[in-house]
Amino acid sequence: MTRSTMPSPNKPLLVMLGALLLICLPMAAMSAPGDGEVAEPASGSTTEGALIDLGENGTANEGDGPAQQMSLFALIDKGGVVGYLIMLVSVVALALIIDYMVTIRLSRILPPADLARLRTMIDQRQFDNLAQLEGDQNSFVTRVTSAGLREVNLGYDAMIKAMEDTSEALAAGIARKTEHLNVIGALSPMLGLLGTVLGMLQVFNEIAMTPGAIEPRQLAEGIFQALVTTCLGLIVAIPALYSYAIFRNRVDEFTGEAALAAERLVAPFKVANGGSGSAINDSAA
Repeated sequence: MTRSTMPSPNKPLLVMLGALLLICLPMAAMSAPGDGEVAEPASGSTTEGALIDLGENGTANEGDGPAQQMSLFALIDKGGVVGYLIMLVSVVALALIIDYMVTIRLSRILPPADLARLRTMIDQRQFDNLAQLEGDQNSFVTRVTSAGLREVNLGYDAMIKAMEDTSEALAAGIARKTEHLNVIGALSPMLGLLGTVLGMLQVFNEIAMTPGAIEPRQLAEGIFQALVTTCLGLIVAIPALYSYAIFRNRVDEFTGEAALAAERLVAPFKVANGGSGSAINDSAA
């Protein structure tokens, strides 16, 4: 059984960093002017109503104060229904990351206790409870090894073939779980684009329905609201896709290591396959 393992930088710290980005980045990365009134021109403003005052020396002095910071919830509210939907998707992504951090670990796929139990069972030819090793609650290495032991009377090559098939099926099942993060990473920008399109439709509808000239401030506010969802979608998608790549590497690395450990467990049958086969047949009878 030849499954190659690759060195990977997929440390739990990097995974936790991706999870924290899902929560912290929206709070720290985005700020915008609030919904308050725009500063009125000062008494010394020009006759054309510009928002610039001329000082004594003729230089321009800005009359606007510091921009108000918008809270996270106010920013999400600007995105409307799509903004809240993206935040819901981010919560799902964070829950999946936590779940994968707990379940996709080497101690769950290749438990030392199961490895010792299998080694003792093979050394002592205790195959009476072989059927109990294939339950869904058993570890990856236990299920792969038991699949090979069931084919021991057919020869070592048959054992390895059965273990390879079982290993590939189980690894594919674990990898399919991580596809949810990939879907979220691809779906979040699409939801953001949907919110942007809906917002732009509202802007142009306001232009069409408003008689006379449209003030630039009206357009700027509408476009800002439209782009909020795109920003939120990207903030969710980037850590989700990064976490997906990390967990896929973890699946390949850990299942490959467990498959090699299972192959080493059944290595004695390569030398004395005939005797082991009769031992299993006698125990089954």
